[in-house]
Amino acid sequence: MKMIFIFIDGLGLGEKDKCKNPIFSAATPALDMIFNSFLVIPTDATLGVAGLPQSATGQTAIFTGINASKALNRHMQGQPTITLKNILNENNLFKELLNMGYKVTSSNVYRDEYLIKMQDSKDRRNRPSVSSVMSMSCGMKFRTISEYNQGQGIYHDITGKILFDNNFSEREITIKEAAERLYNISRDYDFTLFEHFLSDIVGHRMDLELAEMEIKLLDSFLGELLKLVDLSEDIIFIVSDHGNIEDISVKTHTFNKVPTIIGGRIPAGITSSIKSLTDITPAIIKIFKDTEVEKL
Repeated sequence: MKMIFIFIDGLGLGEKDKCKNPIFSAATPALDMIFNSFLVIPTDATLGVAGLPQSATGQTAIFTGINASKALNRHMQGQPTITLKNILNENNLFKELLNMGYKVTSSNVYRDEYLIKMQDSKDRRNRPSVSSVMSMSCGMKFRTISEYNQGQGIYHDITGKILFDNNFSEREITIKEAAERLYNISRDYDFTLFEHFLSDIVGHRMDLELAEMEIKLLDSFLGELLKLVDLSEDIIFIVSDHGNIEDISVKTHTFNKVPTIIGGRIPAGITSSIKSLTDITPAIIKIFKDTEVEKL
């Protein structure tokens, strides 16, 4: 069993209102199929703490199983603070899977200059993300632009338009190529992460047309990936940290629950075990443990 874990920033479960929810106003054949055929669990992102859910605490909760918002007594946006880094360094999903003997990777590519700045503790403007802290805590290698140009990674915007526009690559790749890259990388690992952040960035702009374009991009990417993955053998696991793009009538994040989406070879009992972001990592560990039992 191989798991492809897709993190989509700022994707909540909103109202079926085409005037403010691009998930319902855009043509989304892949997402329609996913929502009808996959396990979709409405998942609490507020974590019992007042205020709008935010990225740093939400992602820390997802990848550690620890209620990071309660640890800080507030929700925190952006990159993790020292307190959150300590939580991540002590234990995280990457570390748990590696300790169990599994091969783990992130498919995301980083620009060389950003990698240098990110690992400089004195640089306050380029602090590492939650997944970057996880990778550093485990000694995992980051994928570089050189590897991207050899087809061995994906940029967070899927097509690499940002890299092309800034002269880091010779061309944009197609959505189909991006899905093929993620799939091919996943064949060499037990757990492969891909993170997509534009959904949150676009959600803040309150532009329905732009939001529809973003949702269509995600839909096409997931559709191409599903053509490649054998769901009788593998698992696609999709999560988000908080709502945003599902309601472009507000500039902020939302209180909406987020979808935890699981397709493929799912062991029994997973549905009832996921209620909030803190249940994601324990559920994934259970899936891998149950898969080990099946092999015996």
